Amino acid sequence: MHYSPLFVLLSLSLSFPLLSLSPANAQDTTEEPRFAQGFWRPAEQLVQEQLNLINRIEGAFYSPNVYQVEATRSQLFLHLGKVERFLKSQYQIPQFLCNNGTPDPDFPAPLTLPQRQVYCNLYVSTQKLKPMVELLDMRLPMLAGVAAPSLLPDEQRLGLRLNLATPLRPRFSPVPDFPKPEPPVLGMPTKRPTTDYQAPPLQPAIAPPEAITRTLLAAREQLLPILPAFPESARIIDPGVYSVIPTQSTLGLLPLEPQRYAEFLAQPNTGIARIFLAESYQPDPNKLQNRLISPLPQPFPLTAGVEPTTDYVPSLALEIENGNFTIPLQGLDYGFIVNLGDVSLAQLDANLKTIPTLTPEQRDLFLNYRPPNAVEALQIDQRRFYTGKDGIGFVPPLSPPAATGSEIALNNTYLVRLIQFQLPEAVLKGEPISRSQRRYLPEILNTPSSDVIVAFQPVHQRLDGSYTVLWRLLYQFPDPQIENLAEYVDLE
Repeated sequence: MHYSPLFVLLSLSLSFPLLSLSPANAQDTTEEPRFAQGFWRPAEQLVQEQLNLINRIEGAFYSPNVYQVEATRSQLFLHLGKVERFLKSQYQIPQFLCNNGTPDPDFPAPLTLPQRQVYCNLYVSTQKLKPMVELLDMRLPMLAGVAAPSLLPDEQRLGLRLNLATPLRPRFSPVPDFPKPEPPVLGMPTKRPTTDYQAPPLQPAIAPPEAITRTLLAAREQLLPILPAFPESARIIDPGVYSVIPTQSTLGLLPLEPQRYAEFLAQPNTGIARIFLAESYQPDPNKLQNRLISPLPQPFPLTAGVEPTTDYVPSLALEIENGNFTIPLQGLDYGFIVNLGDVSLAQLDANLKTIPTLTPEQRDLFLNYRPPNAVEALQIDQRRFYTGKDGIGFVPPLSPPAATGSEIALNNTYLVRLIQFQLPEAVLKGEPISRSQRRYLPEILNTPSSDVIVAFQPVHQRLDGSYTVLWRLLYQFPDPQIENLAEYVDLE
């Protein structure tokens, strides 16, 4: 059988894959290459996972919990495999496409220039993380028996090699269980410790090596520049650096969070802040922790990220405890909170009339409750809201329509009334006031205060359990006054 030359050439041409467009032509066309049609969505997921993992790795090196270190090592090992499979699915040899870590625009590959940037930066960041698997593995015997480890949630036990059924026994004695502190009471002497009191043992202080911290920061810095290359529909959130302590200037926020909610923050009496776990302010002596980490600042003031212009500004005094937003009891401060559900912050007004989920009793409490002007009466109301028992004036007995805590639900709107006093040092510390100082008694007992209604909405949960919230100041009552504070100072 004879074949014409034209037929033979046609057959040979069909046996080869079609040549890809040149890099210049590939950048000009708006059609995504055939081999990269599944690029952006998995790349977005992997970059988000890697940012979260870098934060978690640094936290593991700060932690004495051997379970946390082992779980992080397993998660990193599995993640590195996912990234490697993704990179090879897009181009088989990353070293050829990424010349010294940067994409080569002239190298023939079925990826657009933005995709090459994401591909190469993800590849370089992953290479920096690979040694962390061995370093975390080497850290396990160092932590074994240092202290009793806390168990992990089920979703964090994937790939865990340690047997959780056999608890690890610590080399150090555990801290004894202390009773939960009761609400403070002014005017009562502090109970002195018994003569046979023994100080609890100190938990270990563990710090990560500086070289590891630098490597993790370098891996993170490889990912941040490529975030703008993703489509606008991408929702990648950088969890930040684990060891950074939030300040009033940063409000503990992620870099892009103020930009994301800029439209809401442009409205008057609005702001953005972060609510932390209660243990971040008052660490539990029975729970593993790192004593080298600096304590958190006090709750953030109700200002739009700027320094307050007056001596006293009310703060967003909220904490997270057992899955609830709670109002901590400090001095004579107290308040009450309710969950309004799926209600927009923009729909709320000072009269609270446009809230269908707010009962008449709750609205009456928020608008008509007036704090007493005596210390003892303030403490009674503080305890009643704290315990949820007994009536408060017009409030139905045994069941106040609002309490000091409410279960957390992301994107729900909460209404909170905060009554705060900045008590003078002479009252808090019981310092005696001499006869010569009595003429200045009004200035010494000056007590700045505030009484506000605030609505807030949690919009993002962080890896450490804290929440980013948007808040709106709805109403500010006249500053409450305390008329008998002089009875609680020591006059010589």
